[in-house]
Amino acid sequence: MPTLGQRIVEHLTVNGASLDDGELAEALGVQRQAVTETCRQLEAQGLVVRNMAGGTRTVLVAPPVAGPRRVDPPSPPSFAAHARGVLSGRWGTTLQRRAVVLPGGHAEIFELVSGNGRIVGDVVWLADRGESPEAKSAAIAESVLVVGHVPNADRRFLVFGQDWDVLSRWLARYRPLLDGVEVWFLDGDRLERVA
Repeated sequence: MPTLGQRIVEHLTVNGASLDDGELAEALGVQRQAVTETCRQLEAQGLVVRNMAGGTRTVLVAPPVAGPRRVDPPSPPSFAAHARGVLSGRWGTTLQRRAVVLPGGHAEIFELVSGNGRIVGDVVWLADRGESPEAKSAAIAESVLVVGHVPNADRRFLVFGQDWDVLSRWLARYRPLLDGVEVWFLDGDRLERVA
């Protein structure tokens, strides 16, 4: 038996891009309160996006991913959550894990996205990217390229929390490729912009 969350995602995918909590509750035959709480959980997981418009919450599903998608090894969830907390506090807005649609209709999940989508960032965790500095350097370049193509964002950035040596060598050589992408290094609670 599918969970309520699975039923909500399936219903949104099949029946429309935007439905409020009442419409979902009626369609699925459950209480509105259960839908509201489940949608909050789905949003925290980056599976749906909720907007406030005139006091009515709507639920949007990111378009399906078309074509190849980059696959990152998962960063430790605790580091991503810690980065969300530190950067949310720094910029005075709640950052969440959300899907963002890139040019061409490709959807990417980013770890650090503001509610209005004007701030978009990602955590780059270089563990399991291979032992060679070249493999890690390629991962950095790919992350810069992807976040750099986010449309309509005022701030695009990456947060690193390990492999300072590889990152600093990459920046020394390829800094001109950043093209407006900010690079931050988070060590404990100390956050430093390095580019």
